[in-house]
Amino acid sequence: MMTKLKALFDKKGPLGSYGSFVLRSLTGLFLAALFLTWFLEYRYFINNTFRAWDFLYGSPVVFLYNALILFFCMALIWVITHRLGVTIGATWITLIIITYIHINKFNSRETPLLPEDFALADQASTLTDFIDIGGLMRLIGAILLVIILTILFEIFLAKKLNLVYKSSAKKILKRNMIAPRVFLGIIAIFAIMSSTAFARHNNGERYEATFLGTRFTAWNQNTNYSDNGFILGFLYNLQKLKVSEPEGYSESAIADIKQQYTDLAEKENKNRIDPSEDDVSVVVILNESFYDPSVSFNGKSFTDYYQHDGGDITPNLHRIESQYPHGHMYSLDYGGGTANIEFEAFTSLTNFWINAVPYTSLVPKAGEIPSVARTFKDKNYLTTAIHPYNGGMYKRNISLENEGFDTFITEKEMKYTDTDSSNDYINDNSAYKQTLDVLKSSDRNQMIGLITMQNHTPYLTDGYASLDFPVTNTNLDEDHKKSITAYYQSLHLSDQYLGEFIDELNKLDKKVVVLFFGDHSAGLFDLTNSNVEKSVRDLSRVTPYFLYANYDNAFESRDLPTTTPNCMMNTLYNQLGWQKDAQYYLIDQVCAEEPILTNAYLEDRELSKALVLKKYELLTYDILSGKQYWKN
Repeated sequence: MMTKLKALFDKKGPLGSYGSFVLRSLTGLFLAALFLTWFLEYRYFINNTFRAWDFLYGSPVVFLYNALILFFCMALIWVITHRLGVTIGATWITLIIITYIHINKFNSRETPLLPEDFALADQASTLTDFIDIGGLMRLIGAILLVIILTILFEIFLAKKLNLVYKSSAKKILKRNMIAPRVFLGIIAIFAIMSSTAFARHNNGERYEATFLGTRFTAWNQNTNYSDNGFILGFLYNLQKLKVSEPEGYSESAIADIKQQYTDLAEKENKNRIDPSEDDVSVVVILNESFYDPSVSFNGKSFTDYYQHDGGDITPNLHRIESQYPHGHMYSLDYGGGTANIEFEAFTSLTNFWINAVPYTSLVPKAGEIPSVARTFKDKNYLTTAIHPYNGGMYKRNISLENEGFDTFITEKEMKYTDTDSSNDYINDNSAYKQTLDVLKSSDRNQMIGLITMQNHTPYLTDGYASLDFPVTNTNLDEDHKKSITAYYQSLHLSDQYLGEFIDELNKLDKKVVVLFFGDHSAGLFDLTNSNVEKSVRDLSRVTPYFLYANYDNAFESRDLPTTTPNCMMNTLYNQLGWQKDAQYYLIDQVCAEEPILTNAYLEDRELSKALVLKKYELLTYDILSGKQYWKN
């Protein structure tokens, strides 16, 4: 028996020569993986040779890790085909097709190919307008060329390098080659899973450091792919964030909650007005980093900590507040977190229990979800989102569609693109003009969600005609004072454009109601942000919000509650006496119980034990990460 085994594994025996064949084939696969990884990056950068080489030389460890993952995948294919040329050719063709799709998507939307895009395969026919016939013919030509090269390469391997495995001991091979191939396949699968686990399993954080000396960026996939390579960037987006299932979650629990609030909606809506019958269009404006530097809150005044010359920075805001309902929004964050605030405002769900970035980690894979856009869409409103920046930031191009926005206008589609300073962000004046154009484009009622960009960091003093509100604090260094002064100037211009927008709405022959709010303050105010007193820290958290209508209306009151973004749409419905969907009646009770639902406000105080908050937690989990019993 031992003699037969020795003969089997002898260098000249079938498995001995097979071992040599495996070693030479895997060497060839690794060299091919290096080339194909570079080819993949070359195609990712839209056929830019310089950027592909720059990625290789600038991040050699990251490049090699991408190549290693590709090598493991190719090894698995090779175990099945046992043909080096066929494996390389099949992989190359696959990459050509994938990068063709990526280039077409990037040219139309300026975002890379994401795993979520494959969920749209059933809508492929609607994407044909983006396909260039010349590019499609080049794709077919490239595939045919690779097929021809593969055939020639296979012939070369067989005749010159003897890398097509043959043996005279065919009977022995039939009995014994299955086990080695299965073994190699298991190794390849294990290598793929273990080498990609850290990228596939992430907790939805904006940045995740890795042993490669790089970081993953959840909010900007262009940066994520450019820094980490196409393969790792794609894998990072593959995982849906797993939220811990709350106690008591079940189909029957969600059914009971929905029935309870559906019954309540049917009862209460009899005494309310249908917005479509009221014939009113709705505009929700998230104004980036819009803040009121004259704010007072809980007995504290912001001007006690930051002083400036020049007078009132936001006079139009104060004029509007003197005439219309207004209050404070308690922001989830200062100096960032726009997408989370936007998520809460549009969906009326909360990030309190999730503590992630739902736009990047949950909403894209959740499919259709309840939102203000979907509510009005169901009432035959046109739904449009406007964001004068890259539509792929925070995966808005996917998330906003899942929320029910039929049209998404980004910087690429903007008719107006004026800027005010050297940061080159499209200003609010252009954003409001675009909004007015949309309102005028149809006689139908419209729901518009506008997310502005003007007040976004960095805050640079150059580019402005004048700086009218210099900071006078003596306890700040000059660079810090310049940044705040630039921010104040941006705020003042933003306030000016807001006033002009309201004046234009007053002239519009169409009924419009506006919910306006600043998403957070700038992350510049260390004297308040880092203060030991919570009441002072709160000054950096509260931003203005107001309701406005260009027609005679019946707002319930002038004073709006201080609340987090999840409650603001419900506040609008209540102020106008409009009919609401079932989930808003649940949120009505939530906002009465905990109007400010964020850890920054609660700090050490325990959350209310009210049953409605448990129901809210179950609803939020069900829609974003559960079985979606509510929807189905």
